[in-house]
Amino acid sequence: MEEPGGRSLSDVRVAVIGMGGIGCALLPRLAHMPFSVITLVDGDRVEVKNLDRQELYAPVDVGRSKVDVASAWMRNTPVSPFVEAVDAFLDAQNAEGIIAMHDIVVDCTDDLHVRRLIDRTCADLGVALVSGAVHTKQGQVIVLHAGGGNDNLMLGDLFQGRPSVDQDGCDMRNVPLEVLDETAKRMAWRVREWLSSVALVNGRVELYDGRTAAWLIIEPPSAS
Repeated sequence: MEEPGGRSLSDVRVAVIGMGGIGCALLPRLAHMPFSVITLVDGDRVEVKNLDRQELYAPVDVGRSKVDVASAWMRNTPVSPFVEAVDAFLDAQNAEGIIAMHDIVVDCTDDLHVRRLIDRTCADLGVALVSGAVHTKQGQVIVLHAGGGNDNLMLGDLFQGRPSVDQDGCDMRNVPLEVLDETAKRMAWRVREWLSSVALVNGRVELYDGRTAAWLIIEPPSAS
């Protein structure tokens, strides 16, 4: 199977890492894309405080594994690829084994240290990465390691220095639902372009400002 003008889609596997606010907003947008496998990775459990931000979960799910609940939701959609659930947090011990099995990774985590681990592992393995993040009223989307120019750029090249205490702990309850939705929508757009073999700009930072409802584009250092 191949999309017109796109890559062969007979066996394209995507890993979605993090099933919190961004992951829940993104997953319904991936459900109808032509992946052979979607792997959901998260070791967290559904909590009461998640219910107003993470719309895949209901009160009956409190205490259950997020990936199990999200996988069940996916399997009930009219059209869905095969879904695998990895009920574990990504760390230095399992990152390579998980990511190596996939063609593209979508990072929906809210931990800067894990995000950099995902970035390094994707770079080492040559796996395309669509990375999304939110903080208060801002969203951020970056594509890395997708082939072409700037393929060797890393998150550390784009954001130098150590993260602040404020950045190091994101409270999703302080993020408007609109910001989560717009960030997930932009991530899904980039994933769809990758599937269609559209040339993506590695290291381009796309910033959503919830105060103005507008996107700002910051080109990578070596781009003209």
